[in-house]
Amino acid sequence: MPTCLNCKQPILEDGQFCHHCGAKIIRERLTLWVFFAQLGQTVFNVDSSIWRTVGHLCYAPGRVCRGYIEGVRKRYLRPVAYLFFVASLYGLTLLLSDGDIRYFHEDFALGFTSYDDATGLSEEERARRLRPLALVFILLSIPILSLISRLIYRRAGFNLAEHLVINAYYMGQLLFLNLVLNLVKVPFPSLEENTIFYYLFMIVFLGYAWVLQVPAFRLRGVWTVISPLLFLLVMLFILGLFYGFGAELLLSRAG
Repeated sequence: MPTCLNCKQPILEDGQFCHHCGAKIIRERLTLWVFFAQLGQTVFNVDSSIWRTVGHLCYAPGRVCRGYIEGVRKRYLRPVAYLFFVASLYGLTLLLSDGDIRYFHEDFALGFTSYDDATGLSEEERARRLRPLALVFILLSIPILSLISRLIYRRAGFNLAEHLVINAYYMGQLLFLNLVLNLVKVPFPSLEENTIFYYLFMIVFLGYAWVLQVPAFRLRGVWTVISPLLFLLVMLFILGLFYGFGAELLLSRAG
């Protein structure tokens, strides 16, 4: 009698699902057609956890974070999986744009480096050399942000792992929103040097902290203003040191 490959329990020969664990019984061999069909169903299904996570993180990020921490796991993409999903989109846009698109963490790192250092590199060359390691900066910044948020929101009762969840969603969604703004900018090359997109993203960057943290940490009264503002100030200072030192070190070695 055949058995389920997932739970090893007996199954019916003509059954479509395992009656013990509910897994779908796969009999056909995996082919490229099947692989891409499954990929299409996952990515383009509006009910999939990917797009549900993207949408809910846009208008109710605090609910997503708190729900995941409290046990809502099947509704949304896991924070690390979501971060790598957005990172894949990031890499794809860089590949298709041939490096013409710049993201917030690249500009942030460049902003804390000196243009007249010993390397003698132009801003474009500096950005090109930093770009392959841009996602490393993002991933390494998440533990730093988690330590900051745990210090500021210690009364919320979350442990470090739970702060990692919140900040993984936070950085992943910032990268996604930055990606969207860059794609909006593509049809308008004359606006490439226009600062409107820079200021628009800064509004998103700063405002999103409030949209996420107020419900996630259940802030009340004056703390709805003070705590996120303090988080942003400390974050900008610490990440400025981290990005600036890291960028200078990498560029000096590259030079």
